[in-house]
Amino acid sequence: MARQLPLKKDTDAPIAFFFLYLYTFSILVRPHEFSIATEEYIFIQIFAILSFIFTVFALRPIKIVPQHLMLFALAPLIVISGFFNGSGMEGVEEAEKLFISSIIPFFLFSLCTTSIKRQHMLMYLCIFAALIMVYNGYYQQTHFNGRTGYGIGHSQSVAGIEMRIAYLGFFGDPNDLGMFLVLNVPFVAYFYSEGGFTKKWVMLLIFAALCYGIYMTGSRGTLLGIIGLISVYYLITKAGAKLILFALLAAPIVATLLTKFGGLSSDDDSSQGRLEAWYAGVQMLMANPVFGVGTGNFLEEHGLVAHNSYIHVAAELGVPGYSLWGGVLILSMLIGYLLMKKYMAFDEEGVTEELKLQYAAELKLNKTLFFSMVGFMITAFFISRHFTLLLFVFLGMFTASHLRIMQMRPELSHLLEPRMLIKCAWYSWAVIVAVYAALKVGL
Repeated sequence: MARQLPLKKDTDAPIAFFFLYLYTFSILVRPHEFSIATEEYIFIQIFAILSFIFTVFALRPIKIVPQHLMLFALAPLIVISGFFNGSGMEGVEEAEKLFISSIIPFFLFSLCTTSIKRQHMLMYLCIFAALIMVYNGYYQQTHFNGRTGYGIGHSQSVAGIEMRIAYLGFFGDPNDLGMFLVLNVPFVAYFYSEGGFTKKWVMLLIFAALCYGIYMTGSRGTLLGIIGLISVYYLITKAGAKLILFALLAAPIVATLLTKFGGLSSDDDSSQGRLEAWYAGVQMLMANPVFGVGTGNFLEEHGLVAHNSYIHVAAELGVPGYSLWGGVLILSMLIGYLLMKKYMAFDEEGVTEELKLQYAAELKLNKTLFFSMVGFMITAFFISRHFTLLLFVFLGMFTASHLRIMQMRPELSHLLEPRMLIKCAWYSWAVIVAVYAALKVGL
């Protein structure tokens, strides 16, 4: 059940959201990094601190849900895991990094996005940032000199032939940039469905731009992400429950075997190395099931990162850590799915037509954010981005959608009961089991 701090009067703290919006603009567009003279400015930290302060002191009610508590629990677990693996201070540093760059943003986005209007504002900002990245990538490619592309950020050259676009900050990796573009596709689809003739055409053009941007990243995992996202959309909206369950269980196996046969890379050695990293991660988990090998130690143990967020977390944090991280993901996805499939109708006696329309609008946003998270879960299968800021921004907006819906229908709070948390923690292990089974066949 959602825990609610004592409140005197309900207020949605507009000043807290104002600074959260500036924070979002800063982490996505990153204008302070356009110039060497200003790239060290701490606008992001200032906006986050101000938003946090105004949220704590001005927002009422402050609803603490299990997702908050489960992510908070990761921080001390990372510290304990570090000490047990002989890298105590590194564990403290990693926990501090997680708290500042992941947990606090999740807290702010989940609590401050208190209305559909605010959600729309954030979605438009995400699309705007994505278009800037695509345009910058186009400029990089059209000014490619065989080693690098001119423009903002550091593009990557592959053998002097292929140029992978990049941007600033953590978008300096083409995989992160591509993931962000994939996460924006459902936003574009949402506004397409909401608009008139002109807006529909604009959204179609934006969709084409995002697809072109994904192509320019040269990220095969991201390309699979957009294909998988569209496939999952049709699967969930058209198929029955049994087929959906079968597809979800089969997906990790298919992806693993696809990697084995080079479907995600033009380099056979790269595909084999990825599989070996996954298998090494499973072995680390089996050898250290309680605390894992410690956050940041996968690279030290194997020599390469896991290239799989699920395996990476399980290997570094063991059963408890993965159950918390995976449990948060699965709990959020399961709530979103149930709202789409089981709680569409709102026909209780005394419910006004206005409230029904508002509920339908919230369900549509929930559906949009659900598929954005599907995009993350697919792309995260092929890159290690388990604590990326993007996850906690989008997961925070997704959780905010659930909180708004539960505020309209308090009886749905049973979706956050302890038995649901336990189930979701168990369900999260299906990915690891499926990957391990496929590896036994593929290696």
